[in-house]
Amino acid sequence: MRTVSAQKHATLSLPLGDFRLILSVALLLRLAFVLLTVPNVSGGDTLGLLQYGLELVRDQMPYMTPIAPLYLLYTGIVQSLFGEGNLVPFRLLNVLWSLALVMAVFAAAEAYFSRRTAVIAAWLIALNPIFIIESGQILTESVFLPFMVGALALHGRFTQQGKGMTWPQAASVGALLGLASLTRAVALVLPSIFVVHLLWRYRRGAWRLIAALLIGYSAVVLSWTVYGLLRWQTFMIGGSGFAANLYMGTNEGWCGPQCLDERAGITAEDQFRNDEIYAQRALEAIASDPRGYILRRAANLLEASLQPHNTVFFQGESLRELFMVWWQTDRSLAGLGQVLGGDAFLPKLSLYIFHFGTLWLGAFGMLLGALRWRVFWRNLPLYGAVMYFYALHSLLTAIPRYLFPTAALWLIFASAALAGRAALEKQDEKAA
Repeated sequence: MRTVSAQKHATLSLPLGDFRLILSVALLLRLAFVLLTVPNVSGGDTLGLLQYGLELVRDQMPYMTPIAPLYLLYTGIVQSLFGEGNLVPFRLLNVLWSLALVMAVFAAAEAYFSRRTAVIAAWLIALNPIFIIESGQILTESVFLPFMVGALALHGRFTQQGKGMTWPQAASVGALLGLASLTRAVALVLPSIFVVHLLWRYRRGAWRLIAALLIGYSAVVLSWTVYGLLRWQTFMIGGSGFAANLYMGTNEGWCGPQCLDERAGITAEDQFRNDEIYAQRALEAIASDPRGYILRRAANLLEASLQPHNTVFFQGESLRELFMVWWQTDRSLAGLGQVLGGDAFLPKLSLYIFHFGTLWLGAFGMLLGALRWRVFWRNLPLYGAVMYFYALHSLLTAIPRYLFPTAALWLIFASAALAGRAALEKQDEKAA
């Protein structure tokens, strides 16, 4: 039966040349985008990341930044080589990071599902306008996502090979997770999912692999901790900001650093007690109205989930707001014509189509796998990573960008749904 099934999957597989075609298309689309568009850095985090990066590499940072250091080091080195504030090298390098993400998604989809699923996933991410736009953004996600998905892909490949995972392989997965955590500190607890999966996969034999994974992870993450102690006499693991984000989750969210401090009652004398005060204010707000907090967090998480990432790239009125106003107050053909004639209607619509298509197909693919318990556990790292970000931002403030790391994973599950029964049969074979 296995021989027949293997032959069946061989007929469903696509040649390697198709993957080179996918990479070529992804490269051309991203190059065209970064060369033909003008970056908008007037708001958001980009200017701060560029400034702090230069301060870090020039050793001019007066205190240990709460931002995870790897992307700052990256921005500082690039500016030192190509000139302060020069955005062109970043956007061109982002094309390479984006191609690395396409390859990581392909590898992860093949490791956890099938080659057919991997080809579909690679095409989807290559053509997805949300990821194309992301290649032009100078933000941490461009570097974070290849590290995170790459760790998932390596872990999937190593744990599914016939001879079993070795401790150097486990250490390499841990090191990649460490690089991801030093890029975005939000991933600091992500290795726990890999630990649980190793326990399920290898039972008693898992402990040596877990130790290797955590050693590789700690060696990377704690390097910044040691440097911070020596340079600023400050203890920090990866980064900080959890307390501030927890506090933002209890109210209207981000309004700027000064505004947020004023809202929490933080003065200039409290500059070294920010986290303590934010945490105290957050706990007070939760205790005073727990039901309101739960409702606020649910509404915020739902809104961030349903809003496509990168719609802010396009100027003009929000497509969603235009449609909601038409639906609630008009519903006429003339009013619908005004919606269709809104600013950048077709590009914005493409984001919504890819976003909701991936989300709904991804949920269907997750459900198909979860109905087969052994398959669910086999693919736990993918399921766990999605649940990790949603669980985290059910407590912390949520915006589309913060949930964006799950987009690549939803896309893999959506590809499994599109691959159909063949992908699930391949899962059953691997889980058996």
